Amino acid sequence: MNCPLCKVPLIAVERERIEVDICISCRGLWFDSGELQLLGEVLQIPLDPSVLTKGPCATSERPRDCPRCGKSMIKCEIPAARRVVVDRCPSDEGIWFDAQELGAFVDYSAREHGSTHPVATFLGETFGRRA
Repeated sequence: MNCPLCKVPLIAVERERIEVDICISCRGLWFDSGELQLLGEVLQIPLDPSVLTKGPCATSERPRDCPRCGKSMIKCEIPAARRVVVDRCPSDEGIWFDAQELGAFVDYSAREHGSTHPVATFLGETFGRRA
């Protein structure tokens, strides 16, 4: 599978039943369908992709192809204070997070559920804030 942004091969990393495909070039992350929910179980907060806007949302980002099925992905927003747009496969194969977008999603989900779980906070800080 190749990165929808850089077109380089993604590296599969697995831990605690969760396989995430990572682009070492742009630091983007691909979650297959159901993997976000598994991450949520580990973090002890619900990570529900259904909270994303159904899209398409207006953005200047170029369309990207799904690394699984090759179809053009739908731009969806995380309902957060700052505007964050992620890419969702139209066939529900998965979701692509550019660098920092996963952190924004984890931050949003943790706040919505009143969580102060240290791992969720760590992920939000690590993947959510730009230097």
